Amino acid sequence: MMTEAEALQTLAREDPAVADDARAALRWLTSGGGLETISLLRLQEFLWFVLPTSWPVQASGHVAVARALARLLTLAGMERYGDVCASAETEQIIEAYASGHDDGIAAYSKALAASHAAPPDTDLLAWSTAMGPEERAAYGACAAAIEIAVAARELRVGVSGWKTKRIALVERWLTRPAEETGADTWLSRVSAERIDEWAHGHPGERAQMARRVVPRLLKPPVLPGEPLPTLRWLLQHADAGLRLTARHYVAPALVGEAAGMFGWGGPSSGARHQELDVYPLHTLRGMAQHEMGAVRRSGTSLVLTRTGRLMAEDAAVRWHIGTAALIGPDDGPDPDFTVAVREAALLMVTLDDEPVSYEELAGRLTELHAAEGWMSRSGGSLASAISSEIHVLKHRLRALQLLDERVAARPRALALTGTGTAAALSALLARALRPRRHRQP
Repeated sequence: MMTEAEALQTLAREDPAVADDARAALRWLTSGGGLETISLLRLQEFLWFVLPTSWPVQASGHVAVARALARLLTLAGMERYGDVCASAETEQIIEAYASGHDDGIAAYSKALAASHAAPPDTDLLAWSTAMGPEERAAYGACAAAIEIAVAARELRVGVSGWKTKRIALVERWLTRPAEETGADTWLSRVSAERIDEWAHGHPGERAQMARRVVPRLLKPPVLPGEPLPTLRWLLQHADAGLRLTARHYVAPALVGEAAGMFGWGGPSSGARHQELDVYPLHTLRGMAQHEMGAVRRSGTSLVLTRTGRLMAEDAAVRWHIGTAALIGPDDGPDPDFTVAVREAALLMVTLDDEPVSYEELAGRLTELHAAEGWMSRSGGSLASAISSEIHVLKHRLRALQLLDERVAARPRALALTGTGTAAALSALLARALRPRRHRQP
């Protein structure tokens, strides 16, 4: 086994040009840190993304650099890493970039997702595609732990159950106290970084409101025994198979049960037995099916998914997933108007000391989104689009019984119950902690 210097000297005697390529590649790969800083994941990311997107040569030149690095690593006794550099997979990914940047990114993403070296998403943390320094460090630490476990044969890739063991390994690393402090964990560091980015990442009124609400997000809420009774009702019925009509609406008997139990039908509730007539139920079913992923249609029934079963069994999971649906899913690479309006609306409502009228809320939201450069996707007025989104949010809050109906009925104000305020804060926290799904450059 040669040292880095010895391997470079040997390679220079064999072919000075190859040695130059290997030296430059090693400098990029390790940032001057030497061979000991290389990990399998770091090498794969360099070969499959950094090299073909940052090295100003043709694809054949990228392949030549990868092969030069392979020779250097082999001379240094790192044959396993050398094999990755010289593999047909690496050459195919590099050549994919020659067809177009998007093709290369797709090939890189597919290969990295299939690599055992990449830390997987877990129930504790879904990784971002645009990571801050703390998350990148946590990702690297988990990748190193996986690689060590594979080398020690504690984790045997391809053996039945190895992916489950890999997830458990990652979760142990995310939750173990840091050696230097004895208190912080990688998970707490990543969470703090994401919250800070949410509150400080952009200028303007939205970020100002986010910074004001952050201290409240971190306080555990005081909740009643069952804070989301309507969602629990739906999940309990779906556990046994919630009956649907031939047109796949909730069966009339169950519509009547929900309307009577939750006060959704009003004085004439006895005559209202269609799902679309009891709109809070229709909204609840849509949220549970399409956004929470808690139920799915099977024939003429709604049944629980794996997520739905976890929600049915665990009130904390039900609260977390149920409240996150108030704002909606991660907005992906491009900001989403619907998500932006719901987020801002909940910020305003939770920060105001008094119930805010719908007219005032619509006006403030219109000003905020106009300042941020939003326009109506339908071509209509921004104010009209904002009003429609407030209307949808009101239905979501009502479906989960989070509106203070007595206060809201008089001044036409958006007023939350105590549980409703806690739910809004929980939704905002989920928004702050979401993985950042930015598009690769």
